Amino acid sequence: MDSDALRAADRTLAFAWAALGRNGGFPVAAGPSVTLFASGTPMAFFNGAIATAPATDPEAVVRDVLAFFASRDVPYLLSVRDGTDDALLAAGRAAGLQDAGGALLLVLHPIPTPPPLPPGLDVVLATEDTDLQTHRALAAACFDMPIGVAQRLYGDGCLEDPDLAIFIGRVDSVPVATAMLVRSDETAGVYNVVTLPAHRGKGYGAAVTWAVVTEGARRGCSQAVLQPSESGLPVYHRMGFVVGGWYVELAGPPQPDRTSPSHRQRQ
Repeated sequence: MDSDALRAADRTLAFAWAALGRNGGFPVAAGPSVTLFASGTPMAFFNGAIATAPATDPEAVVRDVLAFFASRDVPYLLSVRDGTDDALLAAGRAAGLQDAGGALLLVLHPIPTPPPLPPGLDVVLATEDTDLQTHRALAAACFDMPIGVAQRLYGDGCLEDPDLAIFIGRVDSVPVATAMLVRSDETAGVYNVVTLPAHRGKGYGAAVTWAVVTEGARRGCSQAVLQPSESGLPVYHRMGFVVGGWYVELAGPPQPDRTSPSHRQRQ
């Protein structure tokens, strides 16, 4: 797969968090090789550092990451696409960050014509505050997060942001699925794809994903990217997404060295 397209995917992931930060009012710092964000929630996934280009000074970048989170008292993840910056990963491990698994990157290129909607499903672009509240509620329910976290992550400015779009899927006027678009240059980032448990297996998640992808194409995007859950992976493969890589994740803050004499003395 084209390396420029994959780098665009990295930038889109970073841009998505930056967009959420500016609409949710939480701090974001974008450097030449890493974008940092801290939503303030006590879940590592929602605070992090996304590598967007090889670091010229990996140790300095890691110091910046540690300094950014030092006073924020939240767990976080440093995410680096596998094979793009081994030196940064090594510097992170040397500083005490711990391997925490990772996440797949899926890419759809080119963007095809979408199939018809499943019977009985209506998918619309969110335009009202009540639509944003619905998106938050569905995300909170399906991701098992407090509604206050969803309100923090998906701020009031999301509906007016020209780089974002939210779609709601309804059956008999009842919201059952949702997804979010984040557009970065010619890449459509697909996020927050959820379907209520009672309505899964009917194609609703794929339908709201198609809505996001199609809107991205309408806005000039040539590819779509996402990070799938395990359960969503077969759905996206059927849609035509292919694996573009793997994000290696290192968790912080650094843990003390339990083999050191100073640590043993504290036991």
